[in-house]
Amino acid sequence: MHQINPLLAKLLAKENLTVEHGNYKTAWFDVKNRVLGLPIWKNHGKDVYDLLVGHEVGHALYTPLEGIHSSNDEIKGCPRSYINVVEDARIERKIRETYPGLVRTFKSGYKKLYDSGLFGDDIQDRVDELKLIDKINLKSKLNNLIDVPFNDEELELFYETMNTQTFSDVCVVVKKILAYQQEQDQTQKQDDVPQFDPTDSGDDSPDEMGHDDQPSTESDDTESDEKSNDDSELSDDSPAQDEDGESADDIDKIINEVVEEEV
Repeated sequence: MHQINPLLAKLLAKENLTVEHGNYKTAWFDVKNRVLGLPIWKNHGKDVYDLLVGHEVGHALYTPLEGIHSSNDEIKGCPRSYINVVEDARIERKIRETYPGLVRTFKSGYKKLYDSGLFGDDIQDRVDELKLIDKINLKSKLNNLIDVPFNDEELELFYETMNTQTFSDVCVVVKKILAYQQEQDQTQKQDDVPQFDPTDSGDDSPDEMGHDDQPSTESDDTESDEKSNDDSELSDDSPAQDEDGESADDIDKIINEVVEEEV
């Protein structure tokens, strides 16, 4: 069991926050009353604990009310799951800048989480299948622990994510990432549409054609079913499941998994 330590006290020195430890399912922060609640972990080590504490303190110090994970406020053009990823990158960078000693702690803590399989045992093998927001999430947290392929446009959006200064900057980048992803999804849909040549009389394969030399309904249905199955398989393998990226992994999900294993 790892209790509160001097590092946390130093992190909280800028503000008179109230810190509570208990059997919580996850770490939390009451923005209005300025109360930080932390669950009690067992056997996960000091660095993982300090990483999660540093992350939550980062939200306490830098995230506005409308930017917290549990906020019900809707920001036009900014899915909450996308905000969470970009805002996490911003507050983690800022807390490390404020407390340089956390650089090593974050690196070591994320390595332990990665080695334990909390990001997925085969995540490196399928990272190129993920949506951009998920790739940014992995790279921003795991850094050189994982090789994430980015094209030039994606790399530019990753750099913008890692250099946001304000929450307004976060929203601007979120809209850019979402627009890029929607364009990619639309292109993929167009590429997946079977191409039919109207000049093809079908003389070479009359038995495979339907009425009036059009592709048979049975063939189209089979292709549609196969495509549906393919989409389902990709969805099962990938953290991102829709165009709004509502399933993008973030640190709070990791916290939940850590706590459920050990509390």
